[in-house]
Amino acid sequence: MGVDVFLEHHTPLVADARVGLITNPTGRTKTGISTIDALQHHPDINLVALFALEHGIKAKAKAGEHVRDTQMDSLPVYSLYGSGRSLQSALDNIDVIIYDIQDVGSRAYTYIWSLAKILKAAGEHHKRVIVLDRPNPLGGRTVDGPITEEKWRSLVGGLYPVPRAYGLTAGELARYLNREHMLACSLTVVPMKGYQRNTRWADIGREWVPPSPNIPSPQAAITFAATGTIGALGTLHIGIGTDRPFQIVGAPWINAEKTARDLNALQLPGIQFQPILFEPDTWLFRNKKVQAIFLHITDPIAFRPTRTEVSILAHLVATYPEFKIPKDRYERFDQAMGTRTVREALLKGDTAQQIWERWEEALEEFSTAREKYFLY
Repeated sequence: MGVDVFLEHHTPLVADARVGLITNPTGRTKTGISTIDALQHHPDINLVALFALEHGIKAKAKAGEHVRDTQMDSLPVYSLYGSGRSLQSALDNIDVIIYDIQDVGSRAYTYIWSLAKILKAAGEHHKRVIVLDRPNPLGGRTVDGPITEEKWRSLVGGLYPVPRAYGLTAGELARYLNREHMLACSLTVVPMKGYQRNTRWADIGREWVPPSPNIPSPQAAITFAATGTIGALGTLHIGIGTDRPFQIVGAPWINAEKTARDLNALQLPGIQFQPILFEPDTWLFRNKKVQAIFLHITDPIAFRPTRTEVSILAHLVATYPEFKIPKDRYERFDQAMGTRTVREALLKGDTAQQIWERWEEALEEFSTAREKYFLY
């Protein structure tokens, strides 16, 4: 991981500097020591503050829950999520801010956009940012989904125009945003050693540490990009509250055998759909029998999450009169998707292929533009 390379070779980057660290439990070295401890006890590093993003410094707060200032290991922990604190005030007593958090490869995850805001603020206030890079669970080749339109830019839809799956590590994305969107930050990315673009998480040999409560496994991280927007509808169970969050899609009125069979017939890359039956004891459809499809990822590098998500939705629209996209969820759905065109096409009855073909040209342009920022 980038933190190991930093500690072995690059600590002079922060000599005589006041260091702030953005992290959570995913920030740890190859020996399992937290990045907080590693920096705090390093004789050449002056760690003066910690910063928390969504889910908090311990990554246990619920999605969207305000994160409060606190303290950890005698260091102040300043919230950059829901506290109302300006980024300028957060940077006042810091010379260098280090970022070390595991990403999931989907722009619907807020950590990368908090990083983007830090890059912009650091550029404006002449601070330095160091990103300690970590793997993308989707790999470095998966580019998929529509690119965020200006109207829908947010911490959920993305603050800058990138696709739903961007095929970059957090460090590479930071390089892309900093240059392409002229954030003017003095940015250093410390790359991983031995990582390649087609490296699967299973091949890394590291224990998965949940970056947030509902991403307990690399499998959940991979499928998050394929079911998160479905969950925003509030009409389908996506496994939240079970041991397989983001890995299932179900409802009492679904015929799981038929849905799995029809979706498998599409031969979507990197995935097989398996019918299951379960009874939730929390959240949606509590204590009801729910038929569902389980998203079994056969190849995370070949997997196309947004094609998969749109294929599921198009199948539901065409097959089940019970399936609805509630009008009061239109805006939430569009924000997560980064465009209203997907919802409108689904309601019109377009096929999944008709929908995804409309974003292919823009994806090709993004894919080409991102290549100059590759580190692997």
